[in-house]
Amino acid sequence: MNSTKIAVSVGAALLLQLLIARYLRFEHFDLNYLDLVLIMTVYTSFGRNPKRTIWVAAGSGLVQDSFSGGLLGTQSFTKTVIGYGASLLSEHLALDHMIPRLMVMGAAALVNGLLFIGLHALFGVRLLVQPVGEHLVHYLGWYLAANVMGAAVGFHLLDLIMEERPSRPTRLWARGYRRRRPRL
Repeated sequence: MNSTKIAVSVGAALLLQLLIARYLRFEHFDLNYLDLVLIMTVYTSFGRNPKRTIWVAAGSGLVQDSFSGGLLGTQSFTKTVIGYGASLLSEHLALDHMIPRLMVMGAAALVNGLLFIGLHALFGVRLLVQPVGEHLVHYLGWYLAANVMGAAVGFHLLDLIMEERPSRPTRLWARGYRRRRPRL
């Protein structure tokens, strides 16, 4: 994975997350459950480089916190914990196919949702109304479904973007190469 491609992809995910939160509202399904930065963090962790994943997760989480309002640092902390854990898991397990990746994404979405709500509750900010159990299950269910479905599409697109290609094709009969005719 190229660092430039990762930075551009994280920037695009942040911009798309802002556009979704601002302009896309549906009656039966709220796209605000979709967390593109979490998807990008988990995808970066599949590169088997925990240091890079921590930097991507902390930076993108802080930017997401600054745009969303609320407690500064909660998204950054949760994304960093998720990214580090997923990166360590990808070092020991082969997460090269879609099904194991989606399973890791589902676990990451659940842990991220629980950590986010738990950190807000720790600092006295209530995100869920009473009764908490019923609303927690509703929130985590939609959060899990939205992020796993988004990851199914996002991982495929990111695989196409991050694919290593040769910089220049080598051709035998390039333009500058000519065979001379023998002189008689």
